[in-house]
Amino acid sequence: MAHRYTTLLLDADETIFDFNRAEHDSLEKVLADRNLPHSEEILSQYHRINASLWRAFERGEVTKDRLRVQRFEELFAMFGFPAGTDPDEISSVYLEQLGESDYLLPGADDFLYALKNGGFDLALITNGVARTQLRRLKKSGLAPLFSHVFVSESIGAQKPLPAFFDAVFAAIDEKDKRKVLVIGDSLGSDIQGAANAGLDCVWYNPKGLANDRGLPVTLEAASFAQILAFLEIAVEKAGS
Repeated sequence: MAHRYTTLLLDADETIFDFNRAEHDSLEKVLADRNLPHSEEILSQYHRINASLWRAFERGEVTKDRLRVQRFEELFAMFGFPAGTDPDEISSVYLEQLGESDYLLPGADDFLYALKNGGFDLALITNGVARTQLRRLKKSGLAPLFSHVFVSESIGAQKPLPAFFDAVFAAIDEKDKRKVLVIGDSLGSDIQGAANAGLDCVWYNPKGLANDRGLPVTLEAASFAQILAFLEIAVEKAGS
């Protein structure tokens, strides 16, 4: 049955890009360059705050512009950063640095080339910041593999909202939803979005997390090789 798909909608962060590493290294550099505290505890708490705010964004509870600044406001308040430390300025510099961090998950490049060589039309779907995501994609050298890049900021609606996927279908060639497959790591945005849009999906779940939302999943995959096998593509160069 897997061979019926023609078009794959792939999430970016933690599906293709190693966002956790990029986030850690980018924030550490920005804070260190300004002689601001940057311990592992601070970096860990930023990750927690940021992840929580992105989940709120997916639920429509906070705007992306507010998210960008609020995460630093909360972090600075938690650790008593020096008075005058501007969360808006730090946010701007951080996003610039993040755009330079094009770390890929191990095997992601081979995975994407295998999909492309397998004859699939690839599109990237992301809730990330537009200028940051586009810059990272260009730096990675993988941009030519994608026929479309859909960023919530440009669309005006975020995953998992149906409006995001309506915009996707207005642009891609394939109009038959039965032939489109979503591949992503986030239950809240990718898998919930696929369910909202009536699309099959692959939950890329190498960490073995629980599907605590009870969402329908066409395939739960712990590796890229499993996804390629499901799509009936040879896995000689597949990563894990």
